[in-house]
Amino acid sequence: MSEAALCTRRQALRGAAASAAGAASAAGAACTGALALATAADAVAATASERALDVDRLTRLVRVQLLLEYCYRQVLDSSILTPQARAAVAPFFGQVRSQVAALSAPLRAAGAAVPPGPSSVAQADRFLRRRRVGGRLGQLRGSDDALRLLLAMEQVMIGAQFVALMKLSDPELVELCARIMACGAQHDAILRLLLPPHKASAAAAYGLVQGLQ
Repeated sequence: MSEAALCTRRQALRGAAASAAGAASAAGAACTGALALATAADAVAATASERALDVDRLTRLVRVQLLLEYCYRQVLDSSILTPQARAAVAPFFGQVRSQVAALSAPLRAAGAAVPPGPSSVAQADRFLRRRRVGGRLGQLRGSDDALRLLLAMEQVMIGAQFVALMKLSDPELVELCARIMACGAQHDAILRLLLPPHKASAAAAYGLVQGLQ
C-alpha cells in the first residue's frame, strides 16, 4: 500500500473518530438538556401541586371562620348574653370578620372561589354537628350556653389553624394562620374566664395552643 493511500486511510479514521466523539458529545448535551427540562417541569408541577393544596386548605379554613362568624353574629344579635359577657365578646365579631377577609384574599388572588357561609340557623347547626360541636344555635338556653358554643367553635378554629400550619407551603400563609390562631387563643381565654367558676386559672391557654380538630 502506498504512503499516500496509508495517509488517506489514517485521515479517514481520524475523521470518523472525531465525528463519533462530536456526536457523543452532542448526544450527552442533549441528554443533559432534556434532564434539566424534565427537572424544571417536575419543579413546576410540584409548585402547582403545592399551590393547589394551599388553596384547598385555605378554602377549609374560610369555611370554619365563616361558621364562627355566623355564630358570633347570631349570639350578638340576640339578647341572650349578660351585659358583662356582651361587652367582653362584642369585639371578637369584628376580629373574626377581619380574619375571614384575610384568608379570603389569597383565595381570590389564586382565582379560587370563596365558599359561602351558613345561610340559616338550621344550616349552621348542621355544620356544628359535623364538626362535633355540642351546642346548637337554635337551642341556646342562656348566656353560659351561648358562651360555651362560642368557646367550642373557637377551639375548632384554633385546631384547624394548627393543622394548616403543618400543611401550608406558603410562608406568608403560615404566618397568617399563626396570627389567627394566637387571636383565637385570646378569645378562648376570655370566654373561659366568663364561664363558671370565673377564675383566672381557667383562662390558661392550651399547651402549644393547638386546640381541637
